[in-house]
Amino acid sequence: MSLDSLAAALQSLQNERPERIAEGLEYLKSHLGSLPEADFRRAVEELCSLFYVDTADRPDLQPLLDRGVAVLAGQGPRVIAQLLDLMKGSDIKSHLYLARTLAYVGQAALPALRRVIATEDPYSRSFALFAVGKVHDPAVREALPEVIGSLMHPDKEVRDSAARALGKIAEAVPATQLAEDRRAEILEALFRTLSDVQPAVRAKAVRSLGKLVRAAYLTPAQEERVRLAVLRILGRDEAHEWDRAFVVRREAEEALRHLEDRT
Repeated sequence: MSLDSLAAALQSLQNERPERIAEGLEYLKSHLGSLPEADFRRAVEELCSLFYVDTADRPDLQPLLDRGVAVLAGQGPRVIAQLLDLMKGSDIKSHLYLARTLAYVGQAALPALRRVIATEDPYSRSFALFAVGKVHDPAVREALPEVIGSLMHPDKEVRDSAARALGKIAEAVPATQLAEDRRAEILEALFRTLSDVQPAVRAKAVRSLGKLVRAAYLTPAQEERVRLAVLRILGRDEAHEWDRAFVVRREAEEALRHLEDRT
């Protein structure tokens, strides 16, 4: 069935049947960009209400939520401010989809995400960092000051997201497009994070160090520093004092494989 009005499309989004939700999404894909501002904001809000669905209970709706992300991201800069506003009152399920959508908007969303990272709200800050890590555009390097600074935040989720984001930035920005001193700054920030009190944060730092190696961000001397750090974490140095957290040692094994691939 082909829908012929915004009201019908929004009503379809509230249906439990996947085929009806799909009809509403198809209408919005074709018409959302041409809606006047009031209708646009209403449609975005109702579309985002899909992101509260628990896909563990409704796995059949997962492809439709992904399609909703694509429809919203297709609106580009116009949708950024509203998505950030909706993040303030969302739950973790919705927050992940909103962050993904902002990431898919890409470079245009970076200034707004950087402002969120600079706020005092740890919850929103951690998800903005998550979104930055999902931006697959070399322009994401613009957010490095905020990401690196977040490694010193008192909230563990913020530090965790920041440590993860640095490795993702290395995947998005070719080494040739980032100055050597900036790459060294990332390395030093991650080395400091290896002493974090939270195992999950240390694990993300080790993972990101491995990504720096794989992305050819490091000089031979820097790679040797990473190798020695990884061996220490695994208890394979002279001290034999490994990191007690298995999740950290697991990431260290992966980083060691990246180092071996470089030889």
